[in-house]
Amino acid sequence: MKKIVDSLSNQLLSLLGINFEIELQDDFFNRITPDVYLGSRPTPEQIDLLKKAGITHIVSCLNLERQETVAFLADDFQTLFLPVRDAINEDLAAVLPTFFAFVDDAQTSDSRAKILVHCEVGVSRSASLVLALLMTRQRKSFIDAYSELRLQRAKVLPNIGFASQLQKFEHSYAQEKPSAGQISSLAQYLHQVCNVPVEIEFLQAALEAHDYHALSALQAVFGEEIPRVIQGVRV
Repeated sequence: MKKIVDSLSNQLLSLLGINFEIELQDDFFNRITPDVYLGSRPTPEQIDLLKKAGITHIVSCLNLERQETVAFLADDFQTLFLPVRDAINEDLAAVLPTFFAFVDDAQTSDSRAKILVHCEVGVSRSASLVLALLMTRQRKSFIDAYSELRLQRAKVLPNIGFASQLQKFEHSYAQEKPSAGQISSLAQYLHQVCNVPVEIEFLQAALEAHDYHALSALQAVFGEEIPRVIQGVRV
């Protein structure tokens, strides 16, 4: 029955123009590019799945107290542990240089290297790192990179603090600064994905007034009581 439901779901997604496939068991991880995978925290029982996929390197981004839960990965893979919390005020940008260097070293040492980036469930922290990688590799905007990533792993949802940092990362390599009133990636993300219930132009103005800090902009619009319908707000 589950296979029938999955098949019908995939057909429906295809009719809607969404090319989304769950490649591996229970959506544990998904291939994003030929050399980069995104997923949830592996267990010892899933080592064979990782090896079968050709994974050679693993980046774990978890709370520091969870580091021991992935220590076993070092027995079979080149590993990097990044202590990152899934919180609005977490400084994701601080770990990007280390992350980029690890990926570059992996590819330099072995052209066949394949890297799994994971957090607890593969939704926010690891997704944000992979988004930054796609953005810097392809010089894509945050929203375009997100749209591409979501085709491969539909449930990705960076918290709004990470989204704010990804918008500023986009600004760091954009040839021109966004003009006043120009709808930003962050405004599109908050409006279309996170379901912020205001006109997108009004949201853009709030973001500009608060230096693209999503939480401050939302608090300016709604006060301290941000509507529960808004997704991606995690403290």
